[in-house]
Amino acid sequence: MEQLTTTLLMKGEGNAMIKNAVESLRQMVQQFRFEPFASIAQPVIEEVLAEHKKEKYRKGTILTPVVTIWLVLALTLRRDLNYHQTLNWLLSGLRWKSLDLPAKILKDGAISHARGRLGVGVFRDIFYGLIRGFGTTRSDFHGFVTAMFDGTALTMPDTKSNREKYGKPRSGRGTGAFPQMRVVALMIMSARQIFDIAYAPYRGKKTGEKTLMFEILERCRLKNMLFLFDAGFYSFFIAWYMKQKGHNYIMKVAKSVNLNPVPKSHYQDGSYLSVLNGKIEDPSGSKNGRKKWNTADVIVRVIIFQVKGFRPVRLITSILDPEIAAREIVMHYHKRWDIEIAYDEIKTHQCATLRGHEPTNLRSKRADFVEQELFSLLITYNLIREIMAKSTENNGTSPLTISFLDSLQLIIEAAPFMTINCMSGSINDSMTYMFRMIANSPIDRPRRPRCNPRVVKVKMSNFNRKRINDKPVYRNLEEDLQIIPQQAAA
Repeated sequence: MEQLTTTLLMKGEGNAMIKNAVESLRQMVQQFRFEPFASIAQPVIEEVLAEHKKEKYRKGTILTPVVTIWLVLALTLRRDLNYHQTLNWLLSGLRWKSLDLPAKILKDGAISHARGRLGVGVFRDIFYGLIRGFGTTRSDFHGFVTAMFDGTALTMPDTKSNREKYGKPRSGRGTGAFPQMRVVALMIMSARQIFDIAYAPYRGKKTGEKTLMFEILERCRLKNMLFLFDAGFYSFFIAWYMKQKGHNYIMKVAKSVNLNPVPKSHYQDGSYLSVLNGKIEDPSGSKNGRKKWNTADVIVRVIIFQVKGFRPVRLITSILDPEIAAREIVMHYHKRWDIEIAYDEIKTHQCATLRGHEPTNLRSKRADFVEQELFSLLITYNLIREIMAKSTENNGTSPLTISFLDSLQLIIEAAPFMTINCMSGSINDSMTYMFRMIANSPIDRPRRPRCNPRVVKVKMSNFNRKRINDKPVYRNLEEDLQIIPQQAAA
């Protein structure tokens, strides 16, 4: 309140102006809900704030805990705006209704101070609280709920705090320009929502993707899951671990893994059974300072396939049912690339920056704010995806056929008007209209049956540099896919 009053007095406004602004401010503090997300997230936000005992605030302040949370979430939608501009956009519906708020509502540093008071834990609990409320974990493959793991790196501003916490990537060509954090995500494929994450500094001990993946698996309580793994995640321990937990999986394995067939175990579709052997640490402890190990084995189904123009690929799976054909399993495994689409939507569209802005995925300059922003980024991404899913409930289409970029732009366009409509009690019509607009925004260029040469525009790896003749070629995976029987593969 003091910040707002001071701003108005500096501009020479009269007492009547201050009184009107104060009254508008009080109304906003008591009623503010940021639509269209509040219909989904507001109960979770209020519950988490109560659990952390952070729901109380000084009377008259504009940055109440609820407003601050919505502002931090809004910052992950409007990368084209700075902090104060984002706050103005967030409150623009109120501004143009009351016609009495000043151009700059808060002093510099007030937003960062409010973010610091909330901390990281509030946003982490909101992220997981929303996940528990989503109803999109529906089966999509023979009764299984498909999920997939993959890792990515997120850049952040080059500040001392970020460098000390996360570090910069290094290679033979030198050190990276920005600090980075490594993130591994678990995505549910049916709605393309991020259901869990683990993150760490980009380099150092216990910061690899396998370590972060196991951190997520330890927390996973979802049932009837089918996990899709890339080759980089394979180890005997993970196959044994998945067996102990009762999880199903499809996993790509390297040539070095011994996959000899079990006698008389060949399926008619060309797949076969094999036994993986390995050692598991004895949980009883060590002996004479050395770890004790037990032998273990895991039965897996092996599928070897080849696509014309590529080398043979080997998959192992816990799906032993002969009614589920090998070709069907391979085709489903290729949907693992959907998580790359999710990363593209987050990093390319949601985190898009303008020329002259900080060219990083995250904008926070403090390490603790980086964690806060990470959870905020995923919260807003999941909320957008949830709105896209709700938009397609009545027309029978899949939310995966809707354009994420168009949906994001429609939400940004509608948010100030829907917020003020919600505060006046008339939100249903605008929500219905927004759902209709999103449902009528299909992807303009659906995924095409083609493959691209493995070349790069900027020579910074072992891949060849892209030339004029490096063009995409047509490929129909379903037609070109060939299951290779074990005898032929040998």
